[in-house]
Amino acid sequence: MVVSVWRISWVAGKWWNRIQPNFSYGEPLPVHLSGRGFLLLLVVSLGFDSLCGTDFWKNSVAGSWSLISGNTEQSEYSASAAFEREGDLQIGTVLLKDTELRISLSHARGTLNDSLYQNEGEASILFDIMAHQKISPFLLTSWEYDSTAGLESRTEMGAGLKWALGHGFSISGAAIYELEDYVNEGGTTHFRWSFRPKYKKTFSSGVTFNSMFFFKPIHGDLSSYLLEHNAAITLPTTLKWLTINLTVEDSYNSKPPGNVKKWDNEVNIGFKIIF
Repeated sequence: MVVSVWRISWVAGKWWNRIQPNFSYGEPLPVHLSGRGFLLLLVVSLGFDSLCGTDFWKNSVAGSWSLISGNTEQSEYSASAAFEREGDLQIGTVLLKDTELRISLSHARGTLNDSLYQNEGEASILFDIMAHQKISPFLLTSWEYDSTAGLESRTEMGAGLKWALGHGFSISGAAIYELEDYVNEGGTTHFRWSFRPKYKKTFSSGVTFNSMFFFKPIHGDLSSYLLEHNAAITLPTTLKWLTINLTVEDSYNSKPPGNVKKWDNEVNIGFKIIF
């Protein structure tokens, strides 16, 4: 099964590379998925091939679209999806107890008077072993791009440990190998450290608050680092499959390429469908 899924993924990647030039992303083009997305596809294949009876999937999708025409020509859309699996995972003869697998995808694009002002996306996988124990190891990999910030692609692969402190607090640390490609800067590779405090709380009303802060310095050069902050509030509705979400995302690059600002901030309010 793993081999067959991998073959399908490889064929899909080759097909995507052929048709991608026919799509107008704006400049610069995001990096092709095949090659750098291999690890993502492999982990997905293992996850789907290793389901056992004690696990279940929780899936959700969200999206928005707006269009203005006349004196102002503006269009914007965003879409995201998340697939979460909890339970025991069987890989061959090895049984991993209490594991979590999360696959998430997102893309957003916006134009104003034929000028591209937003074109960003991300695909990530988090594999958390013994997820609800005091200390749990995890694997992660992600691929992202942000054309308007000059980032053609950033691919990260790493492993780390999470320590649950109790009362919704946890901290984690990871070692990350990174491939980064900025416009007119060429591709570079880094070894980064990632440190992340997190607080997550679900209240009796059903409201969930989740806040994470990331500090990612380059190994051997603490003056070159990334800062990321993500905060989300999820509000339940009378429909079990529908929630209202408020998210705030901040990012900071201590050494961005020329003509790129250090800070980026984004606020979103939307709906999420759970199935």
